[in-house]
Amino acid sequence: FQHSSSSNSKRNMTMAPRLPNLCGLFLFATSTCAFHNPISPIRHPKQHGTLLNNARVDLSEYASRDINYMQEWAYNCGVQQAEGLQLTSHDEWFDIYAMATTDVPAGTCVMYIPSNMFLTSYGAKQEFGEQEKAETLIGNLGGADQFPMFYLFVKVLVEYERGEESAWYPWLNSLPRTFNNGAAMTPSCYECLPPLAAKLCMEERVKCINCRQALKSVEFVSDESKKDEELLKWIFNVVQTRSLEVDGERIIVPMVDMLNHESSGHEVDVSYDEEGSCVVYANTDVPAGSPLRMSYGDYYLTNPSATFAKYGFIDHTCPSTFCKMMDIIPSTELREIGLSFSRMLFYKDTGEVSPEVYDVLLYQILSENWQVQKEFYNACMNGDEATKSAYHQQYLGQTMNKLKKHVDSFLLDLDKLSEKASTKDLAEHSRLPMIIAHNDFVRQTFMNVKSQIDPIAAQYT
Repeated sequence: FQHSSSSNSKRNMTMAPRLPNLCGLFLFATSTCAFHNPISPIRHPKQHGTLLNNARVDLSEYASRDINYMQEWAYNCGVQQAEGLQLTSHDEWFDIYAMATTDVPAGTCVMYIPSNMFLTSYGAKQEFGEQEKAETLIGNLGGADQFPMFYLFVKVLVEYERGEESAWYPWLNSLPRTFNNGAAMTPSCYECLPPLAAKLCMEERVKCINCRQALKSVEFVSDESKKDEELLKWIFNVVQTRSLEVDGERIIVPMVDMLNHESSGHEVDVSYDEEGSCVVYANTDVPAGSPLRMSYGDYYLTNPSATFAKYGFIDHTCPSTFCKMMDIIPSTELREIGLSFSRMLFYKDTGEVSPEVYDVLLYQILSENWQVQKEFYNACMNGDEATKSAYHQQYLGQTMNKLKKHVDSFLLDLDKLSEKASTKDLAEHSRLPMIIAHNDFVRQTFMNVKSQIDPIAAQYT
């Protein structure tokens, strides 16, 4: 199925996405819900204890992902997809992604998912009621912005416990069993990562621990599940890697969660219609045989370490990465001229360095002369390129040597991290190969930068 090719229809498809009316997204609140449930009706969570012996999703590492049953379930629930869309895999169904099997013109609606299929944090809170003790704990440990993640965490866990009686069982049974992100790592894994990646991965682990701690006060979840650390890690990773943030809430849209991420030019965008249902449409002409990928958010377009920490994969499509200068003491002035993960960039393929890196380094160098530093800052803020260029030219030797020192030092640190990783037991720390691959990815970027700056720095040695 495809939207009209008229100019008006195409213009509508490229408008800013409509966000769903979350007040209408709590699921199965009444027996008249439009979502056709091909399995059995959902029971109230207070009846949950009667379902403990029901067959559940097999979470063993090599359990197969039942994609065919999930797609049949999705069709029965009202999902529509273009004939040119296919879910496929290149690694024996460990990673599953969407691909175009025919040419897909820009503006084509490739997937439609009715809103009452969604799993939502708002709906979970409506279904289970406000969990005051859990909210207090989560608020103290991580802040109120983690409430939506916690409620969706509880929702997915309850559906897992319901086993085959859950309306979402086919979807749960299609999910990956293994994750390689920060929450799935052991503390020893963080020792093998550079500072930024280690920090981001540990933050994911802390969020997971916060959810597990808060779960202790939720009465309708079984004690068996509360004590199962591996299960709770899996539930957390499902929520963290497959949910979207919409108006401060968390939602999981089955089928859309099968779309992979692309940083350098994704093929599809996600929007919502007036009823809150999800519409996925091609934003460019997609040739047959090409993947259909979305963007997971602007934050991940220049920070592959953040993508690795949250989602557990290395984004080789990311054209740049943060320069890893973690020892700079931030100030208002530094932030205003470019101190940011998304602005101080090294470019992966070319080895180019973003102007903000040079601006921040020079601002630090000028700290010994307050008046000169202020003049340079004003030039940056006022767009006075002539004055900026003059200062950069005057202090180019110092700036390049400072940059070279950082790059060389970071490359030595990466070598030490690789050496440390080689001493770890792979059987105990199964994510180490992915960690080493991440470090090698970063190393290649830094080596490309080094090849660009070394000849210039050598002129001032």
